[in-house]
Formats: sequence, structure tokens, C-alpha cells
Amino acid sequence: MTIIEQPIGIIPARGGSKRFPRKNIAKLLNKPLLAYAIEAALESRIFSKVCVSSEDDEILETASAYGASLALRRPVGLSSDRTTLKEVCVYLIDEFAKQGNRYRDFGLLLPTNPLRTARDIREAYKTFKNSDANFCMSLVKFSHPPQRAVCVRSGYIESFWGTEYMVQTQKLEPLYRHDGSIIFANTRAFMAKKEFYDEKVVPFFIPEDRSVDIDSQFDLTWAEFLLSKANR
Repeated sequence: MTIIEQPIGIIPARGGSKRFPRKNIAKLLNKPLLAYAIEAALESRIFSKVCVSSEDDEILETASAYGASLALRRPVGLSSDRTTLKEVCVYLIDEFAKQGNRYRDFGLLLPTNPLRTARDIREAYKTFKNSDANFCMSLVKFSHPPQRAVCVRSGYIESFWGTEYMVQTQKLEPLYRHDGSIIFANTRAFMAKKEFYDEKVVPFFIPEDRSVDIDSQFDLTWAEFLLSKANR
């Protein structure tokens, strides 16, 4: 078994999407979303190979056209809307091992986050390698404190977490969410529990204007506005 020190980049891109059909290759400024992930990964010069995983012919062709090192067809059983990213990563890591290759680390980049840059990837990897962590995960701050969430029960508004959190924003602990831009993982640690939210996960903070997760046509329009503004 060959242990490869330089990480492999994994870009999962299945063909089906109920909410936004064909979203992984939807056009953003005349270029498919998938292309942004591939180009950022290649430009970062972090990865030994950039691997796109899909069951879809058009997506695999697009991956090859934009320079992905590997465009690998995944089993149909790993292509439903119930398939998790963890399952896809486990499958790929096992496939690489069957070929005699074990990557010490891997990176996971979702194609639906097109504003992530090559520099973001480099900086996240630097954060990961300069720590004793098993994982590094990109985070973006919630635009509004989730502690102040309300719900509607029996027609009336109630504080979901409790009225003690209905205070000034600056008095609340800042909370974040993983935005899907970047994950780096130690392969051995990941395969031990097949989980990203394990012990020793360090954050890499993504600014809000580069953290857009495309899940609807509105998200795509917003990303186009931000990208056009950045290009200007």
C-alpha cells in the first residue's frame, strides 16, 4: 500500500436534485457550478489529484472538460437524495485503497459553493496542517443569532429556545454553521468513525460574501451578483 502525503480533493456531484434540477452543472456567468470547484482545487496546488464523483454522464464529461484528474462513476445506490457525503467519501477511499493508494488526508469541496477561492483552500489546508486536529471545516457566522428563533404553536408566537435569549445580539455567544465550502480530513481518523464532526475539528472562517450555498435559483442569482461585483 502506497501512502500518499499530498491530499486528494474530492468533489461529489450527483445528477439528481429535487429542489433545483441539475444544479451541479447550472450555469453561473456562463460556466457550470462544477467548474468553479474544479478550477479552485487545481489552482490551489494543494491536491495530488482532483476527483469528481458522479453517476451522471454529463457531469462526468463536464468534470473531464474542466481538468479534473479523475471523473469516477459511482454506484447508483450512492446517488439518491438520501445518500450522505460521508458514504460517498468512504466508498471512494475504499476504492483508492483497492488500487493500492492510501491518502494520508483528503479535502472535500462541494460544487454548490462557487465563490470559494483557491486561496481559501490553501489557507484552510494551512490551518489544518498547522494544528493537531483531525479535521478542518469552513464556517460562516449566522447572519442572525439562532438563539433568538421563534416558533408558532397553536397560532401564537413563542420563543423556541427560551425568553432568556431574547436579549441584545452582542450579549449572545456567536454561532456558526458549516457552509459546505471546504473540509479537510485525516483519512485514518475519518475512516475510524466515518464522521466529520469528531474530536479535534478546527474552524476555517469564510467571509459571508464568499459563502453562498446554491440550493435554489435565487441563490444562483445572488451568487452571480456577488461574483460580478468581485470581478469588477
